[in-house]
Amino acid sequence: MAWELAGYGVAVAMVVIAAAFLYGIVSVTRSLRRLDHVVANVSKEAEVSLRQCSRLAEEASEAITVTRQSMQGFVTFAEGARALGEAVQTVAQTAVHVTELYREKLTAPLQASAVDREPDVEETPDLADVGRQLWSMWKRRASRG
Repeated sequence: MAWELAGYGVAVAMVVIAAAFLYGIVSVTRSLRRLDHVVANVSKEAEVSLRQCSRLAEEASEAITVTRQSMQGFVTFAEGARALGEAVQTVAQTAVHVTELYREKLTAPLQASAVDREPDVEETPDLADVGRQLWSMWKRRASRG
């Protein structure tokens, strides 16, 4: 009878072990299904995120292209402004040179006559006389026009 009782005990222990093993397998299977479901959801979200990142990368590329074109336009504008500045400087230098040439041409006869004869102190007109002469010249011109 002890052997029978021991046999029943071993049989019950084997059934309990089998049930525990079966319960463990079912639990692991459920966990694996949940994990598979979670991985599928994460995969879908990752795909959506990847599409969004791809769109953002395309927009960034377009923005960089536009910025590059703008900077090239600014460089061209700056070069044009520099060339315009150089042209204005050249025109100003030419105008100064022409003005100096005209001044020299116009004052050359006056300087030559001033050098030829030294005015006496008595010949120098009085400031009042010069003013009267200018006034009379202006009156004559105003009466003509």
